[in-house]
Amino acid sequence: MEIKAKIIQEAFFNSVKTAVPLNISLVDELADLLSVSNDSAYRRLRCETPLNIDEIAKICMHFKVPFETDIQQDSETVSFNFFKLYGKNENFKKWIETLLSNVKRVESVKDSNILYAADDVPVWHHFINEEFACFKIFYWLKCILNQPEFADKNFDMELIDKSLIKDAKDLLSEYNKTNSTEIWTEDTLNSTLKQIEFFWESGFFKDREQALRMCDHIEKVVSILKIKAERNSKLIDKGEAGTENFKFYRSEVMIGSNSILVTLGNNKVAFVSNNTFNFMTTSNIEFVSENEEWLKNLIKKSILISGVSEKQRNQFFKLLKDKIDHLRNRIN
Repeated sequence: MEIKAKIIQEAFFNSVKTAVPLNISLVDELADLLSVSNDSAYRRLRCETPLNIDEIAKICMHFKVPFETDIQQDSETVSFNFFKLYGKNENFKKWIETLLSNVKRVESVKDSNILYAADDVPVWHHFINEEFACFKIFYWLKCILNQPEFADKNFDMELIDKSLIKDAKDLLSEYNKTNSTEIWTEDTLNSTLKQIEFFWESGFFKDREQALRMCDHIEKVVSILKIKAERNSKLIDKGEAGTENFKFYRSEVMIGSNSILVTLGNNKVAFVSNNTFNFMTTSNIEFVSENEEWLKNLIKKSILISGVSEKQRNQFFKLLKDKIDHLRNRIN
C-alpha cells in the first residue's frame, strides 16, 4: 500500500476499534462481515491489504462509524454518530447498555480518561440508589421520550424495569473505576432540582414525603461527590482501593452544554449533548482538537477543588446544598 493510503486505513480502523464492544473480537467480526478468512482480516487490520469501497461501506454500516480520516482535516463538515432513542421502547434500554459498554471500555484501556464539562449533573451520579435511579429514568421516559405507557402515570418505582435499574447501578460502579475529570459550575445542579420541583408541582409524586426524599437523594449525591473530591478518588466504599482517579474543578464560566472528551490510548472521541440527555459522538480530528482546546481553556479558568483548596471546596458544596435546602423549603 502507498504510505498515504496506509495512514488513512490505519486511522479508519482506529475509529472502528472505539466502536467495537469489549466482548467482540474485531478480527472475527471483520472476517464474517467481509466473507474473508481471519488471516485476510488481519492483513486488512495491519494495513497490508487495502480496503475497497464496498468493504469500507460494509464496515461503516455495520459498526456505525463514519469514514473520516486526516484527508478531511481542513473540511468544515463533521459526521456524528448518535443513538436513536425515539420509536421503540427497547431503545432506552439499549442506550443505557451502550453507555455502560462505553464506560467499561474506558476503564479497560490503558492511558484512558473521561473529561466532562457538566452543564447538568452527569448521568451516572443519579444512580446512587434504586429510588433516585427510578425517578430519573421515569422522568426521561415520561417527559423527554413521551413513552405512551407513562403518559397518564405518576411516579412509581414499580413501573421501571428492574434490568434498567441494574444497568444504571452498574454504570455508576464502572464509572467509579475510570480515570476522570469533571468540571462543574454552581448551575450544574439546577436541571435536576427543576425536574424534582416540576414533578412536585405537577402532582406526579405520590405525596410530599416522596418529593422530599428526592431532595435527600440529590443531597447524598452532592455529599458523596464532596468526599470523592477530598480524596481525589471515586473508589471510596469500604474495601475499595483508594486509587487517585478523580479531579474536580469549579468553573465560574458558564458551560452551556454537556461536553465530554474521552481518551482511549492514542484515540480520542468527543461526545456532544443532544436532546436533553443523549449524546452525539465523533472522532473527527479537527472537531476533537477544537473540543479539547475549549476544555483546556475552561480548565484554565476553573479552580481545582479536589485534593486541594479545602476552603473553596467547602464553599462550593455548601452552595449546592443551599440550593437543595431552598427547594425543600418550597416543597414544605
